[in-house]
Amino acid sequence: MRKLPGALTSTLLTVGLAASFTPLLASPAAAASMYDCTYPQVCVYEGPYASRNVNGSFQSTAYQNMPTGIQNDPDAVVNTRNDDSVWLIDTRPSPDAYICIPKNRAVNLGNYDHPIPERGTWANDVDTIKIWGDPDDGLCSGANDVRQGRIPDGWRP
Repeated sequence: MRKLPGALTSTLLTVGLAASFTPLLASPAAAASMYDCTYPQVCVYEGPYASRNVNGSFQSTAYQNMPTGIQNDPDAVVNTRNDDSVWLIDTRPSPDAYICIPKNRAVNLGNYDHPIPERGTWANDVDTIKIWGDPDDGLCSGANDVRQGRIPDGWRP
């Protein structure tokens, strides 16, 4: 049997050790968690998301009314989902208004004007959530940007 040169042996040992420790690194799911919102959830916050004051969390792709205690209260949202966008919906106007949050995004709702000028911003104007599951590309109207719009009456389940 032939002996390998010392430098090559050290290199192979280093590569082998690195490969054996790779499974100990964070999984993609753990890496997607942010601001105390764990993957694969969408969390709403009282105050800015950086305050980490999670008010509610959602995972189901079903159309969901937020619990009464937090309706029209969220100031921020974090979407930890890797391939799903989410609509936060204000059902009080007719037709409903929505703000779309793309995949893996944290948003302070007070930074976005509500489409109804009298409402000011989106902060404290969200009462319903819809996470768009498969098939969804995690984008909002084809873009990786926050978008908003109105939904024709009669669309809700």
